Amino acid sequence: MTRPLDIAVIPGDGTGPEVTDEALKVLDAAGARFGFSISTTHYDLGGDRYIATGETLPESVLDELRETGAILLGAIGHPDVRPGILEGEILLRIRRELDEYVNLRPVKLFPGVESPLRDVAPEDVDMVFVRENTEGLYAGAGGFSHKGTAIEVATQTSINTRPAVERCIRYGFETAETRPRRHLTLCAKTNVLTYAHDLWQRVFDEVAADHPDVETGYAHVDALCMWMVKNPEWF
Repeated sequence: MTRPLDIAVIPGDGTGPEVTDEALKVLDAAGARFGFSISTTHYDLGGDRYIATGETLPESVLDELRETGAILLGAIGHPDVRPGILEGEILLRIRRELDEYVNLRPVKLFPGVESPLRDVAPEDVDMVFVRENTEGLYAGAGGFSHKGTAIEVATQTSINTRPAVERCIRYGFETAETRPRRHLTLCAKTNVLTYAHDLWQRVFDEVAADHPDVETGYAHVDALCMWMVKNPEWF
């Protein structure tokens, strides 16, 4: 038995507390099976705290989160708090301040589990999605002009820097190298987002040259959404 794994637990709002309670049960069961234990510290970040105190993410809490091994976060967003306050000052701030630049989403079908897709087997559904997590439309760049008037203008700018794009793509290739098919698909919209996603495509092609053992592909995001349902085994 090694030393306990330090986990900061942020149940958050809505179904968040229910989700984190069940997740902790899974971690306890996994620990009993594989020989590890966890040590948790709970934080009451979210809508209720904001309504009661006006606080979102105190600096002292952020400093503690920097030192923990992992963060288990349930959900952020409260019906009595204007959208964007909690999400921007808690969720997105944690991502930026801790530089959590990869949003990793595995999708796997386990034996004995019913799937909403017809005629698919566990061997047909085993995908990993790698998404950049600190820039793009989540960068928080934008604003209003003439707000509340008949000529109001709202802008929401997608920010894509080469260093952030490249490290996310490299993570994708490194992940692909650990998987049986060694295949990586770039999902973008290069025919419409001709600046941001042109950068993604060029960097993808350059990094691909460093990983000749990985097969590559490209798909527009709308087509990919169809193929994930129609032909999940492709990915």
